[in-house]
Amino acid sequence: MSKLFKDLRSSRHKYRSTTSDTQQAETVSIPPSPSPPSGQSKESIGLFELSNNDNEKSVDVVAVHGLQGDAYETWKHDNGFIWLKDFLPAQVPSARIMTFGYDSTVAFSKSVAKLDDKALDLLNRLGGKRSVPTKGCSRPIVFICHSLGGILVKKALILAHERSSDPEYRDILENTNAIAFIGVPHKGSDSAWWATFAANALKGASLGTSTNTALVADLKKDSSTLTSVSKQFVDRTAQLQIYTFYETQKLYGVVVVDELSARIGIHEEKLFPIDADHKTICKISSAESQHNEALCLPVAKLIRQANERKKLVAEKSSSKSQPSYYEVPNRRRVRQLFGREDILERVHEALSSGPGLQICVLQGMGGQGKSQVALEYCYRRKDDPYTATFWVDATSERAMKGSFETIAECTKSEAILLSNTDARVAFVMQRLSSWPTSWLMVFDNYDDPVAFPNIRDFIPDCKTGAVLVTSRHRDSRELAIDQNKGFLELPGLSEEAALGLLVQESWSKNSDPISGIKIVRRLGYHPLAIVQAGAYIKKRELQFCDFEDRYVHQRKIILENTPPLSQYRKKLGDSEKEVSLNVFTTWELSFQELVSQTSDESYESRLLALFAFYDNKDISERIFAAFNVKALSPGTLGFFQWLNNPTPDPGWDKYKFEGALVMLKDLSLLQVCAREEDGFHHFSLHPLIKDWIRLRTGVPASQNNTVIATTMLGKISIGPELPLVTKQNLVLHIMTQEQNYQDFFASQCNISLSQETMSSYMVSLTLLAGFLCEMGLYNPATVIFDRGVKCFEEAFGRENSFVLTIKDKLASTHWSRGLWKEAQELNVQVMELRKSVLGVEHPDTLLSMSNLALTFELQGKLKEAEELCVQVLEVRKRVLGAEHPKTLISMNNLAATYEHQGKLKEAEELGVQVVEARKRVRGAEHPETLTSKNILSSIFFRQGKLTEAEELDVHVLEARKRVLGAEHRDTLVSMGALASTYEHQGRWDEAEMLGRRALEIRKRVLGAEDLDTLLSMNNLASAFWCRGKIKEAEELHVQVLEMRKRIIGAEHPDTLISMSNLATIFWRQERLKEAEELETQVIETEKKVLGAEHPSTLNSIHNLACIFFKDGQKSKAIQLMTNVVKSRKEKLGEQHPDSVLSMGCLEEWTKSEA
Repeated sequence: MSKLFKDLRSSRHKYRSTTSDTQQAETVSIPPSPSPPSGQSKESIGLFELSNNDNEKSVDVVAVHGLQGDAYETWKHDNGFIWLKDFLPAQVPSARIMTFGYDSTVAFSKSVAKLDDKALDLLNRLGGKRSVPTKGCSRPIVFICHSLGGILVKKALILAHERSSDPEYRDILENTNAIAFIGVPHKGSDSAWWATFAANALKGASLGTSTNTALVADLKKDSSTLTSVSKQFVDRTAQLQIYTFYETQKLYGVVVVDELSARIGIHEEKLFPIDADHKTICKISSAESQHNEALCLPVAKLIRQANERKKLVAEKSSSKSQPSYYEVPNRRRVRQLFGREDILERVHEALSSGPGLQICVLQGMGGQGKSQVALEYCYRRKDDPYTATFWVDATSERAMKGSFETIAECTKSEAILLSNTDARVAFVMQRLSSWPTSWLMVFDNYDDPVAFPNIRDFIPDCKTGAVLVTSRHRDSRELAIDQNKGFLELPGLSEEAALGLLVQESWSKNSDPISGIKIVRRLGYHPLAIVQAGAYIKKRELQFCDFEDRYVHQRKIILENTPPLSQYRKKLGDSEKEVSLNVFTTWELSFQELVSQTSDESYESRLLALFAFYDNKDISERIFAAFNVKALSPGTLGFFQWLNNPTPDPGWDKYKFEGALVMLKDLSLLQVCAREEDGFHHFSLHPLIKDWIRLRTGVPASQNNTVIATTMLGKISIGPELPLVTKQNLVLHIMTQEQNYQDFFASQCNISLSQETMSSYMVSLTLLAGFLCEMGLYNPATVIFDRGVKCFEEAFGRENSFVLTIKDKLASTHWSRGLWKEAQELNVQVMELRKSVLGVEHPDTLLSMSNLALTFELQGKLKEAEELCVQVLEVRKRVLGAEHPKTLISMNNLAATYEHQGKLKEAEELGVQVVEARKRVRGAEHPETLTSKNILSSIFFRQGKLTEAEELDVHVLEARKRVLGAEHRDTLVSMGALASTYEHQGRWDEAEMLGRRALEIRKRVLGAEDLDTLLSMNNLASAFWCRGKIKEAEELHVQVLEMRKRIIGAEHPDTLISMSNLATIFWRQERLKEAEELETQVIETEKKVLGAEHPSTLNSIHNLACIFFKDGQKSKAIQLMTNVVKSRKEKLGEQHPDSVLSMGCLEEWTKSEA
């Protein structure tokens, strides 16, 4: 029946599954180890050594069988091979391999207290082996467990922990480094589950003839104890590396231990699906078999890693080396920290106040030196007590995740693969939660708890951990575990320390100390203000006694001419009133020093003011270098004239810009400033300096700077392709423009700008909205487009051409958000207005009709879409000619519509015409010609003409590589199309290879959360599906689903497609109840969002009918499929492929029930 199940769907094209599996040829086996002569018995109760080579042993490996198993027979293949003895030693010659035999019927029956006896027997026998002279008791231990043998090992380690005062038990506990669980049930949900497991496992042990009902009953009775053993063990897995092997084949009709039951559920766990059942999973036929590669080789790797880990631990414990990790930005640490000894001691006291995780919050206003205190504390305590120290940027959740990614990269081993940001965050959380020694994390600049309320999600839970938080916001005190000791407010400096800092920063060691004390008092003992004042004094070579008069004069000017300073007092609280003023006055002095060297309207002064209207953390010279003043309209040219290069060279004057940055940095008005790998200077403003600039500038000048910043960003956003990191920074600057609009336009009654300037400004904002759409940020883009529509309608009327253009863009944004009804309303408005103003045959009117046709098509209104496409095509043929580029676009659109209608013959005829015409008009390798070939390939694909589709796909891919580049978006689309064709030709290795390559490029070029990247993940999951890698397919589909929910919303059509794909995976895995629940949820949402008869909704109903039929709900399935057939015939026609598929299902089901 799987061949009739509706195909998995990607977000742009449907893709098909196949039921054929590849089979591997049998390999020639070497002779097995000799078995005992007939009639000779072998001991099976005890601990027996299997490896007998002469190599020196450095690791102990202990295999433990499961229910009704045997020390030897459990691991022996029918051909006589025991892989633990015949194959494993060759991979790990330094391992002493042992097998433990016990009476499992006794261990798991009558009373689970018997389990303690067998666990103690294992501990005692292993302890005895390890205590024998020359054997050594410092070797690492690796357990290999099958089935309930895993429960026995877990219980043994729990007992070793409880009785660790005994040196033998402590040795085993401390040296157990890794466990390979093979078909071990960790997650029995209730007594019935354990009983069912026992019955199925016993069938395998006894060839399906017996279930030992007494043992089943005993397991059912003591299921809570077995479950408790698993839970207790998870709490003790801090130092263990876990490999989990689980079966994927049924044993007598059931998968005894599936992945869900086999997962222990810790981050370090690595999963291995094995193509075997519960009985054969631990039996290997030969060293050349795939089973050996899937089981023996990973186990050997686990043993080698355990050995290496033990060696590293021994080396570290015997050395006097520096801490394992010290990831702290030491370059930001000051030469000498004044006046903070007391606070450093209080920080240490708070972080050492008791057992368990400790959190200390250091709170104070900006510039008080919170980060400097944290840096000094890290430096002083890096040897004692912290063996690992990590610095985290806590300004936002995104910044926090970025820091966690850095920590993950520096702490993980090369063998650990982390696919995305969430996986890296989870890895760090798990790694630190199980860290054996003391560690410290600094969460720096947690200044906005309102915007980032879930910071606790990033605090690892560990008894050896300490977290130091720096914050300007008093709400951060809620993070402190002990608010009496753990919440520390950072005051201003003491008078003595403040004076010492002033002397250091001003280089005025011989100045009058009395005057110096007056200065620091005036500055409220604020460290940053003192640093700024020192820079001013040093630059002007002043005496301390000369400073006070200048300070008083500058403060008077600010108080008289900058009343908005009261806004700053309101934001930070009355308690900071005088200090805030002092800080701003100090910066005003530095600014006046800048003016004295240049002028009040100088290039440097204006640049500094402009910088405050970008995001302050990373401002790039690239933004300014890309701006061409001479390209502006004459009416706005004067507005930007000061940015122009006055030299005859029209290019970017990087030396002038660099000189301005140096001057600003010298006056401490910029923070970090350096030329980075991209060749451009990058710099940042202290957030308080940014606030000071914005508050002192005044509304008219702020409006001017907002227009300039927005215009510059608009120009660079539509320029040449930018690196991903640059795009991400541009997003932050664009979001700042939205805040600028709210601060200086939306809340102001008086706007000093001309109508021409305002129009230019709004145009730039729409360019930024388009860039946000490119980055997948449709919600903020919608706000900007919507505002642009209202603004231009009010200024120029509803029929203005630019108003209609913005409405078109807004409709496109609605389309991307899956809001197709809203998109249709706007498309209709624009089309009707253009018809009335421009006429039916105007190019813009025809464009509107094409856009509306696409919206109809997305809503499943294929007949309406076809009618519009035909109208547009006929008009363009008549007005422009049959081979005009826009006419050919219309032919392409109509061909695509025919394809979706199932009119594949008509689609092919039209597609061929377009390709031939574009070859003549544009050339064989013009991008438009390649697009037409891509569409024709899709039509061939739908017809099953895979050879023709492949030829076109290969040609288009190679041509796009030459013409557009190997990493262009269109090239990657072609790569995905060819991979899909390979899938359906059964060339799965090639399909998977192409899918992986496309995904890797899109992650690197577009980012891990770009919608096209998610499409590549979806397509790679399809390749996994076709190859039978169902678990890998499931993992990818889950990732795509979660990311789409977060990025585009739970009800977006693409998100619903991901849910349906995951339901199909569940269907393939026989997880029918989960599949039913998920598909039902999809249908309900699709009915609400798309409509009951939308093609996607009908696809989902088709899928649900197939789930019902496979689940034995056959009458329900037939009724549902009957409804689907009826709707598809009415909407699509009997010949449509989807209709044919549903009709075929219904016919076969009806016959089977007859």
